Amino acid sequence: MNMTNVSTEMDMGRMDDSPMSMTFFFSSSTSLFSKAWTPATSAQYSGTCIFLVVLAVLMRGMLALKPILEKSMWNPLVDGEGVLVPGGDGGYQKEDMAPRQPTNRIYDIVRRRWSIWRFRTSLERSIFELLLATVGYLLMLAVMTMNVGYFLSVLGGLFLGTFVVGDLAADNSLYQDHHC
Repeated sequence: MNMTNVSTEMDMGRMDDSPMSMTFFFSSSTSLFSKAWTPATSAQYSGTCIFLVVLAVLMRGMLALKPILEKSMWNPLVDGEGVLVPGGDGGYQKEDMAPRQPTNRIYDIVRRRWSIWRFRTSLERSIFELLLATVGYLLMLAVMTMNVGYFLSVLGGLFLGTFVVGDLAADNSLYQDHHC
Protein backbone atom coordinates (compact mmCIF):
# COMPACT_ATOMS: atom_id res chain seq x y z
CA MET A 1 0.00 0.00 0.00
CA ASN A 2 1.44 3.33 -1.04
CA MET A 3 1.26 5.91 1.77
CA THR A 4 1.25 8.78 -0.73
CA ASN A 5 -2.13 7.63 -2.10
CA VAL A 6 -3.57 7.21 1.39
CA SER A 7 -2.63 10.75 2.42
CA THR A 8 -4.08 12.15 -0.81
CA GLU A 9 -7.38 10.30 -0.28
CA MET A 10 -7.61 11.41 3.34
CA ASP A 11 -6.77 15.05 2.65
CA MET A 12 -9.40 16.95 4.64
CA GLY A 13 -8.90 20.08 2.55
CA ARG A 14 -10.63 18.46 -0.42
CA MET A 15 -14.32 18.86 0.16
CA ASP A 16 -15.26 19.13 -3.55
CA ASP A 17 -15.75 15.36 -3.87
CA SER A 18 -17.94 15.15 -0.79
CA PRO A 19 -21.41 13.75 -1.56
CA MET A 20 -23.02 15.91 1.14
CA SER A 21 -22.99 19.65 0.65
CA MET A 22 -22.37 21.70 3.80
CA THR A 23 -23.77 24.90 2.31
CA PHE A 24 -27.25 25.82 1.15
CA PHE A 25 -27.88 25.13 -2.51
CA PHE A 26 -30.65 25.37 -5.09
CA SER A 27 -31.77 22.14 -6.73
CA SER A 28 -35.12 20.78 -7.80
CA SER A 29 -33.93 17.16 -7.65
CA THR A 30 -32.89 16.75 -4.01
CA SER A 31 -33.99 13.51 -2.37
CA LEU A 32 -36.26 13.82 0.63
CA PHE A 33 -36.21 11.03 3.25
CA SER A 34 -35.18 8.37 0.67
CA LYS A 35 -33.85 7.95 -2.86
CA ALA A 36 -37.36 6.94 -3.91
CA TRP A 37 -38.56 10.47 -3.07
CA THR A 38 -36.46 12.40 -5.54
CA PRO A 39 -38.40 14.96 -7.56
CA ALA A 40 -37.75 14.61 -11.29
CA THR A 41 -39.87 17.55 -12.49
CA SER A 42 -40.53 21.03 -11.19
CA ALA A 43 -44.12 19.99 -10.41
CA GLN A 44 -42.87 17.14 -8.21
CA TYR A 45 -40.45 19.51 -6.51
CA SER A 46 -43.30 21.98 -5.88
CA GLY A 47 -45.42 19.15 -4.49
CA THR A 48 -42.59 18.19 -2.14
CA CYS A 49 -42.29 21.79 -0.95
CA ILE A 50 -46.06 21.98 -0.40
CA PHE A 51 -45.88 18.73 1.57
CA LEU A 52 -43.20 20.27 3.83
CA VAL A 53 -45.36 23.38 4.35
CA VAL A 54 -48.32 21.20 5.34
CA LEU A 55 -46.11 19.08 7.63
CA ALA A 56 -44.80 22.21 9.36
CA VAL A 57 -48.35 23.59 9.77
CA LEU A 58 -49.36 20.21 11.25
CA MET A 59 -46.49 20.39 13.73
CA ARG A 60 -47.43 23.91 14.77
CA GLY A 61 -51.05 22.83 15.13
CA MET A 62 -50.02 19.92 17.34
CA LEU A 63 -47.93 22.26 19.50
CA ALA A 64 -50.93 24.57 19.85
CA LEU A 65 -53.22 21.66 20.70
CA LYS A 66 -50.99 20.20 23.41
CA PRO A 67 -51.82 22.68 26.23
CA ILE A 68 -55.53 22.32 25.42
CA LEU A 69 -55.27 18.55 25.75
CA GLU A 70 -53.29 18.89 29.00
CA LYS A 71 -56.01 21.08 30.54
CA SER A 72 -58.97 19.04 29.32
CA MET A 73 -58.44 15.40 28.36
CA TRP A 74 -55.23 14.75 30.30
CA ASN A 75 -56.17 16.71 33.42
CA PRO A 76 -56.45 14.46 36.49
CA LEU A 77 -59.44 16.53 37.66
CA VAL A 78 -61.37 15.69 34.47
CA ASP A 79 -63.00 12.39 33.55
CA GLY A 80 -62.58 10.56 30.23
CA GLU A 81 -65.19 12.71 28.46
CA GLY A 82 -63.62 16.02 29.51
CA VAL A 83 -66.09 16.73 32.33
CA LEU A 84 -64.81 18.04 35.66
CA VAL A 85 -64.95 15.34 38.32
CA PRO A 86 -67.32 16.50 41.10
CA GLY A 87 -65.39 17.06 44.30
CA GLY A 88 -62.23 15.87 42.61
CA ASP A 89 -59.08 17.29 44.04
CA GLY A 90 -56.67 15.15 42.07
CA GLY A 91 -55.14 13.87 45.28
CA TYR A 92 -54.20 17.34 46.50
CA GLN A 93 -55.24 18.66 49.90
CA LYS A 94 -55.04 22.20 51.28
CA GLU A 95 -52.58 21.03 53.90
CA ASP A 96 -50.31 20.01 51.02
CA MET A 97 -49.50 23.67 50.56
CA ALA A 98 -48.18 23.97 54.12
CA PRO A 99 -44.39 23.99 54.46
CA ARG A 100 -42.87 20.57 55.06
CA GLN A 101 -39.48 19.20 55.75
CA PRO A 102 -37.37 19.36 52.59
CA THR A 103 -36.52 15.64 52.73
CA ASN A 104 -40.17 14.54 52.59
CA ARG A 105 -41.58 17.21 50.27
CA ILE A 106 -40.29 15.80 46.99
CA TYR A 107 -41.33 12.30 47.99
CA ASP A 108 -44.82 13.52 48.91
CA ILE A 109 -45.28 15.42 45.66
CA VAL A 110 -44.17 12.44 43.58
CA ARG A 111 -46.36 10.06 45.62
CA ARG A 112 -49.45 12.28 45.19
CA ARG A 113 -48.89 12.77 41.49
CA TRP A 114 -48.30 9.07 40.97
CA SER A 115 -51.50 8.28 42.86
CA ILE A 116 -53.54 10.04 40.16
CA TRP A 117 -51.69 8.33 37.28
CA ARG A 118 -54.05 6.89 34.67
CA PHE A 119 -53.12 4.38 31.99
CA ARG A 120 -55.33 5.91 29.29
CA THR A 121 -54.03 9.44 29.90
CA SER A 122 -50.42 8.32 29.86
CA LEU A 123 -50.96 6.28 26.71
CA GLU A 124 -52.65 9.17 24.88
CA ARG A 125 -49.98 11.64 25.98
CA SER A 126 -47.19 9.25 24.96
CA ILE A 127 -48.68 8.62 21.51
CA PHE A 128 -49.19 12.36 20.98
CA GLU A 129 -45.57 13.09 21.98
CA LEU A 130 -44.34 10.30 19.69
CA LEU A 131 -46.25 11.78 16.75
CA LEU A 132 -45.01 15.28 17.57
CA ALA A 133 -41.40 14.08 17.74
CA THR A 134 -41.79 12.16 14.46
CA VAL A 135 -43.10 15.22 12.62
CA GLY A 136 -40.37 17.38 14.16
CA TYR A 137 -37.61 14.96 13.16
CA LEU A 138 -38.97 14.69 9.61
CA LEU A 139 -38.88 18.48 9.33
CA MET A 140 -35.35 18.49 10.75
CA LEU A 141 -34.24 15.95 8.15
CA ALA A 142 -35.75 18.09 5.39
CA VAL A 143 -33.82 21.14 6.61
CA MET A 144 -30.64 19.07 6.89
CA THR A 145 -30.69 18.43 3.14
CA MET A 146 -29.49 22.05 2.91
CA ASN A 147 -31.86 22.58 -0.01
CA VAL A 148 -33.00 26.22 0.03
CA GLY A 149 -36.50 25.36 -1.22
CA TYR A 150 -37.03 22.74 1.48
CA PHE A 151 -35.64 25.05 4.15
CA LEU A 152 -37.89 27.94 3.13
CA SER A 153 -40.89 25.58 2.90
CA VAL A 154 -40.38 24.46 6.51
CA LEU A 155 -39.97 28.05 7.70
CA GLY A 156 -43.00 29.16 5.71
CA GLY A 157 -45.07 26.32 7.14
CA LEU A 158 -44.06 27.18 10.70
CA PHE A 159 -44.95 30.82 10.06
CA LEU A 160 -48.29 29.93 8.48
CA GLY A 161 -49.13 27.44 11.23
CA THR A 162 -48.34 29.97 13.95
CA PHE A 163 -50.32 32.64 12.12
CA VAL A 164 -53.38 30.39 11.78
CA VAL A 165 -53.43 28.44 15.07
CA GLY A 166 -50.93 30.23 17.31
CA ASP A 167 -53.67 31.82 19.43
CA LEU A 168 -54.91 28.37 20.46
CA ALA A 169 -51.79 27.85 22.56
CA ALA A 170 -51.68 31.37 23.95
CA ASP A 171 -52.69 31.85 27.57
CA ASN A 172 -55.63 34.21 27.18
CA SER A 173 -56.78 33.88 30.79
CA LEU A 174 -55.53 37.42 31.45
CA TYR A 175 -58.02 38.77 28.94
CA GLN A 176 -61.10 36.78 29.93
CA ASP A 177 -62.25 39.36 32.47
CA HIS A 178 -62.18 42.15 29.89
CA HIS A 179 -64.44 40.57 27.31
CA CYS A 180 -68.15 41.34 27.27
